[in-house]
Amino acid sequence: MGIADQLELGSWNVVCYECGNKRKSSYMLRHWQGYYLCPEHWEYRQPQDFVRAKADQQTPAWAQPMPKDTFASTCDINGNTAVSDCAVSDCVTSDYVAPGFNPIVQPY
Repeated sequence: MGIADQLELGSWNVVCYECGNKRKSSYMLRHWQGYYLCPEHWEYRQPQDFVRAKADQQTPAWAQPMPKDTFASTCDINGNTAVSDCAVSDCVTSDYVAPGFNPIVQPY
């Protein structure tokens, strides 16, 4: 006969999850993971399990978009002509077509 082989009202025989020994249910302790152990095998939960980190704010406090590209147009022979899609604003001369005008060379 073992330790748990006697009558104890309101208690029953159980097996320790850790060592496998038969004990009475009133003698066992519930482990933090949910199973029952002998008092010799029961251990406290690691305090580091309860540590919570502070929320990490990933967004910057403020941000601004990149400025748009600025293009400075220059006056050249094709930009000075009065042909649409070739003229450069503030450079065009009305009714003027340069003698060396080449519509293939675009100013942009």
